[in-house]
Amino acid sequence: MLPAVELYKALNKAQQQKLFDELQLAYDKLPKSTCKNCARCCSIGSPPAFFIEYINMYRYVRDHLKDRWQDFLSKSAEYFYLELVDVNQKCPFLGDDKRCDIYEVRPATCRFFGLLSKQEFEKGNLNQGLQYVAKKLWEDHQIKIPDEIANSKIEYCGDVSNSTGKPVPKKELGIIIGELAKLDAYFFPEQLVDQEGTMLPYPVHLMNTVLGDGARARKLKIMKEYADHQSRELLDPIVARAAKYEF
Repeated sequence: MLPAVELYKALNKAQQQKLFDELQLAYDKLPKSTCKNCARCCSIGSPPAFFIEYINMYRYVRDHLKDRWQDFLSKSAEYFYLELVDVNQKCPFLGDDKRCDIYEVRPATCRFFGLLSKQEFEKGNLNQGLQYVAKKLWEDHQIKIPDEIANSKIEYCGDVSNSTGKPVPKKELGIIIGELAKLDAYFFPEQLVDQEGTMLPYPVHLMNTVLGDGARARKLKIMKEYADHQSRELLDPIVARAAKYEF
């Protein structure tokens, strides 16, 4: 969402106004949860995160995971372009051991997973959005989204347990979402935040910082090249450049 220069201005603002402390206070309202680390939920995609969560993740990776920069950047660039056309894409921050490499700064959407009751979780058509995107990409650009992706959805997981021993009401999670939205309003117009315009997956946030306008504008061409021919001719040079970025 912001190039590197603007991103560091936002980081400084968040630190000066102690917004990261407020972010942690919001997280602390959630009960502690544990699961069996099957990573099924992490293998479907990278969940959306507020901008304040992204810059919190950015500084964590910058300060603690320098040896992983190239890996994260390469995987995030691939995810940015191929999320909808490559069935093998998964969250770039999921390690080979099926554990989250940035667990300490995972977004609220990850923290919420498994806290709702099965009934509340399953309300609505959870993959309706993907089906609509698949339809529009074919109609407008003749890009075929694999059925496995278009029809995918995150299933309810009964293997998550939390410290309260009972589901968390959706209303309570909504209150926390509202608190995070207020933090994003420090950086963007409230109307944009209210429309969830600041909620993007971590790898998409990251590539909006790393890649230039021209590289991002080639997304549809790269998607079509891969969807039609499984070719990475356009993609690989961009991934190589992205991997050289320094946090």
